[in-house]
Amino acid sequence: MLAAGVLNVSCSTQIVNAEKPLADASLQIGKTYTFVLRNGEEKKFRIVSQDGASIKGKDIDDKVYHINKSDIAQVRKPNPLGTAGIIAGGVAAAVLIPAYISNKPVGQ
Repeated sequence: MLAAGVLNVSCSTQIVNAEKPLADASLQIGKTYTFVLRNGEEKKFRIVSQDGASIKGKDIDDKVYHINKSDIAQVRKPNPLGTAGIIAGGVAAAVLIPAYISNKPVGQ
């Protein structure tokens, strides 16, 4: 469970943070993002529409969200290729390291 949480956080790309301010072009309608608000709340949903001051969206359960852009501290988008790379590297290490240590070919 902890590993899944670590992968979820580590395998995402920050679109907006203190150094990279929110710009209308940085978020795409129809894409899913995780929004971290200035009060610490996290909301993950797909953007349905946005205007100069707010973003509207829906989550998997069709719950509707409406947040002001001024309340957003950070925006992250999922990075599935990063997750796949970490998993593949972990599996490769689990197979190859014991074989290297015992100085035997893989599978023996």
